[in-house]
Amino acid sequence: MMRRRMEILAAAVVLFAGASPVMAVIEFKDGLTHDINYQIDDYVLVDDRSPGMGTTINILEGGSITTNHGLAGYEDSIINIVGGAIYGLHVFDSTRVTVSGGAMDSLQIFDTSRVTVSGGSISANLSANGSSQVAVSGGSIGGGLYVFDSTRVTVSGGQIGRDIFAGWDTGDNNQLTFFGWRFAVNGVPFGYGELTSIYGGTPYDEPARRLTGILASGEPLDNDFYIGGNASIVLVPEPATLLLLGIGAVVLLGRRRQV
Repeated sequence: MMRRRMEILAAAVVLFAGASPVMAVIEFKDGLTHDINYQIDDYVLVDDRSPGMGTTINILEGGSITTNHGLAGYEDSIINIVGGAIYGLHVFDSTRVTVSGGAMDSLQIFDTSRVTVSGGSISANLSANGSSQVAVSGGSIGGGLYVFDSTRVTVSGGQIGRDIFAGWDTGDNNQLTFFGWRFAVNGVPFGYGELTSIYGGTPYDEPARRLTGILASGEPLDNDFYIGGNASIVLVPEPATLLLLGIGAVVLLGRRRQV
């Protein structure tokens, strides 16, 4: 239900942008690479209804998209946020996105898109839907992290300011994976493994649980989380810890063989 509401909202934004007499739209759909290091005051669409073009947009230092509708990518477009500022980013139709710098208000991901966040700041929420794939290794999310609809998200670094939501209803089987160590749930050491829904309904049917730990990047994790449907949160040792665990297992096995 939430997923449907977000899709309708995103569609309404596009319709409003096209219909408003005071809203201008800039479209990039030529298959070329465009470096944006200047201010744009209009709604920007990339490869809208233009499949196969693969147009690339680079938002660089000095670049900004100031309209409150921001930037939208479609149809396998490529968007790289290196610097600058945009109000919000909406991506659809297998768009590929990298965020290594800059600032944006929100990031909404749909339709098997692939997104990598290694830096920059998102002042509100990051929401991922529609069997997309997202990897977060740095940067900051000022709001919450929302993961729905068979999407796969990995978090090895960065900061999450508010709550974590995984799954929406019984049909959701998305997975949110955290790499790190010293994980605990409600203050009780958890170790590694899978966290699932308590009641199997929506996240809002769940009691708040607190997840703490240290991410692979060394940044702290300390957030309330809610899991709905068949979704899961998986806690995985970061590579160095995993290596030590593997060495410890080999040593233990050798000792048992000697005995």
